[in-house]
Amino acid sequence: AYSEEDWHIMTSAYVTATFLLKRSISNNANAARLAREIMHQFNTGNRDVTTIASVAADGERRAEVGK
Repeated sequence: AYSEEDWHIMTSAYVTATFLLKRSISNNANAARLAREIMHQFNTGNRDVTTIASVAADGERRAEVGK
């Protein structure tokens, strides 16, 4: 179970990642994949919003190129 602070970190990272990707927060077909990557980064112990967002955005860019 995640605490309120945990959710705040993950939500902030998600919003930051969507900004970095120049995407809408909810109107993107890959929103769930981005959210899963953010949760994965968080679950590995990363608590820095900027780092989580950057890693997740980089992963999304690689996934987009690989299509």
